[in-house]
Amino acid sequence: MDQRSLKVLEYHKILKSLMENCVTQGGKEQVEELRPLETLPAVNRGLDLTNESLGMILRNGRPPLADVPNTSDYVKRAVIGSMLSMKELLSIATLLHIARDMDDYYHGDTQMDSLILLKELFESLETCEELEKEINRKILGPEEMADTASRELARIRREMQFKNNRISEKLNHMVSSTAYEKILQEKIVTIRNNRYVIPVKQEYRSQVPGIVLDKSASGATLYIEPMAVVELNNDIKILVAEEEQEIIRILKDLTQKVADSRDNIIGNYDVLVDLDFQFAKGKYGLAVNGVRAAVTETGPIELLRAKHPLIPEDQVVASDIYFDESINTMVITGPNTGGKTVSLKTIGLLNLMVQSGLFIPVREGSKTRIFKDIFADIGDEQSIEQSLSTFSSHMTNIVEIMSKADQNSLVLFDELGAGTDPTEGAALAISILNTLHLRGVTSISTTHYSELKEFALVTPGVVNASVEFDVRTLRPTYRLLIGVPGKSNAFEIARRLGLGDDIIKHSRELIKNEAIRFEETLIKIDEKRRRTEVEHDAMIRLKRETEELKRQMDREMERFEEEKKALVLKAQEEALEIVRKTREETEEIYREIRTIQETTINTVKDNKELEAIRKRIKEKEKNIYQFGNIPKDYQGQALRMEDLSMGMKVFVISLRREGEIINLLPNENKAMVQSDMIKLKVDVKDLTPSTALAKPEEKMVTYKKVDRHVMNTKLDLRGKNGEESLFLVEKMIGDAMLSGNKQIVIVHGKGTGRLRQIIHEYLKGNPLIEDFRLGAMNEGGSGVTIVNL
Repeated sequence: MDQRSLKVLEYHKILKSLMENCVTQGGKEQVEELRPLETLPAVNRGLDLTNESLGMILRNGRPPLADVPNTSDYVKRAVIGSMLSMKELLSIATLLHIARDMDDYYHGDTQMDSLILLKELFESLETCEELEKEINRKILGPEEMADTASRELARIRREMQFKNNRISEKLNHMVSSTAYEKILQEKIVTIRNNRYVIPVKQEYRSQVPGIVLDKSASGATLYIEPMAVVELNNDIKILVAEEEQEIIRILKDLTQKVADSRDNIIGNYDVLVDLDFQFAKGKYGLAVNGVRAAVTETGPIELLRAKHPLIPEDQVVASDIYFDESINTMVITGPNTGGKTVSLKTIGLLNLMVQSGLFIPVREGSKTRIFKDIFADIGDEQSIEQSLSTFSSHMTNIVEIMSKADQNSLVLFDELGAGTDPTEGAALAISILNTLHLRGVTSISTTHYSELKEFALVTPGVVNASVEFDVRTLRPTYRLLIGVPGKSNAFEIARRLGLGDDIIKHSRELIKNEAIRFEETLIKIDEKRRRTEVEHDAMIRLKRETEELKRQMDREMERFEEEKKALVLKAQEEALEIVRKTREETEEIYREIRTIQETTINTVKDNKELEAIRKRIKEKEKNIYQFGNIPKDYQGQALRMEDLSMGMKVFVISLRREGEIINLLPNENKAMVQSDMIKLKVDVKDLTPSTALAKPEEKMVTYKKVDRHVMNTKLDLRGKNGEESLFLVEKMIGDAMLSGNKQIVIVHGKGTGRLRQIIHEYLKGNPLIEDFRLGAMNEGGSGVTIVNL
């Protein structure tokens, strides 16, 4: 990848931001060496790792990484037999502790089975927990060994403590004795040459038997080790030597264990540094609200709602940057400080980031392709050292780019052809772009030349783009518009800044008629684009509202179907209960008949009692038969769709309920039936005519508006600009349609009449508007528009 282009596209600033998300020095060094990859498998692997690390951060929080010391040199020294210090061993224990924490972090992930590439890294960690704990148990600090490091060390230190206590007792007794009051310079016990002494006045030297170990600068004080403690001090000195030997033995033992685990320790360091690098990419992706862009070998570029990653979120403007498959050359035009260079850098820098395995600030669904080289000629390249002008310096870079660029390259030119005669510069720029275009190179260039706009309009495979500029506010919007060439705006800006009309008129006369017509065409194209965008936004809002209404209707239908099923189920349960009870009662009646027959003399018949029983049986049977058949009043010929009409009284056979038809659905061979408070969609074959009415009556059916609400039908737009006013008018129309209001009042004021003109143009093209008019004198006159929906 071209190093100069990486610099001008500010790739190093991306690496700096990425480095700030690393916690280890090794991770930062890995970021510093990061460069864009040039093969699809390598790029996808980098993006997969970023995706997995970001997913783990979202699920489990940030990983428990800390600054991992590079212990590789320590381990190598241990292998060749050098003894490691306490500080070096503690560094190794710290490394092993972080490795163990990261292993716990991995195994605590609820979706660890979804990991693929990170799984390989995590499962490469060897915790060496026993070695870590042994080092931490035996070594308390960089220069402090624990008493419990070994039994021998514990014994030595106990004896040392005992001897020290004996010495302290003897010497404290001496300095506190009245016999030594005039002999001692001070009543203290101090240390000289690692032995305990007392300060004795020079003149009383002979009265204190012992060894003189030191004296004061004046010679008036002698530091004497009394003979009573000489032997004890000798014992302590021997114990100190034994302690040192035991500490060395412990350190050598730990060093050997480190050497035995050399591969695991060195491997852990490399894995932790790599994990730090991968999680830094994930954290950076979160910081820039980045998403993963799809990548192909040679496919189209579609960076949707793309933002420059180095511009603060509250200042950056998103733009759609895309190349159709048939396009490989883009010409961006627009005013100075309008964002052309930013758009150019955004395209190049986002591609560099994707090829580095990073997520980029774009919308989901964005995609791009792999470029083997990205060349950029951007900025003021005047070279004083080489005595080159801006044009010459740019041309030097362009010559080098032209010699290297091929169909796997992305070329970015800023102000191509500038810095020389406009006519020659434009011709040269067209020739350069056409050469790259014919070579199949993907190129994007910014320019002020109208000739390049015309070149893009008439050349297949070349597309115009422009950075939007608001002439009313004299400010750029920084939005990139693909397919629309930019207009110069010079005359309009000059007029708004107060330049005289006569000067502007004369300026227009100096330009060729063809150029004027071209600019006027661009103005019309821009106006048409703005109207189209407004209408498109209105249609999008209307579509969303319609979809919401459809969702509400679907929910209502689901509720009706559930109520219908519940009603049928309840009716079936009731019917089964009736059959069960009827059968029980019938069996009881037959039992009574048999009892009467058995107790009655054969020749004597109680006809009246038997007759009564027979009637009861018939009544019960009638109930059973009536349950399974249509009631008499509804027994008629089956209906067809052409027999049905709105408001017709019908009987729903499956529900045994009477209802009224409120809507016909011929495509489904169904009808919507209102039965009491329930609306049901019923098959025509499930309906029969009701004979309760000789003739069905036609009646009008009214429908309630969904989400109907009371609203203020007057909209005051005075003081607002055109774009904001159109948005408010669209919203008012939508609210009025939903509320069932047929008329709204728009107050736009009189003023220059520009706002009224904008609103009227919009109303003419809105299909929801029946008509509109200016208000009458008592309604506000020409400052008000009455709209009928």
